[in-house]
Amino acid sequence: MVDPIRIIGVHPISASESCHLVEIELNAPADEFDFGSVTQEMPDQSTDNWQVAYEEQQVGDVEVGSRWAFFFHNLVFERPLLTPLGSIAIPDPTRLPSHLKEIEYYEP
Repeated sequence: MVDPIRIIGVHPISASESCHLVEIELNAPADEFDFGSVTQEMPDQSTDNWQVAYEEQQVGDVEVGSRWAFFFHNLVFERPLLTPLGSIAIPDPTRLPSHLKEIEYYEP
């Protein structure tokens, strides 16, 4: 059985605060997936203050099984990402692959 969502890679980027570009494979219709609901628990904060995915961009076809990338600030690798399709463990960071180098980061 194929996971509905999986992290392909997590890549640090140059920014004024800790930020990573996260690449995922989404095995669900993208138009039914709310990237604004991708978050990470911050036990000492109210849910209104939790970080969320932003600037999501498709990196592949629009079909189911497509790849997407998004930015995420202050990622805590010991905690899973919480998504509408379930929680997923975060792998160790790796260097930004060439196919993602054209994605530009803009300070929020």
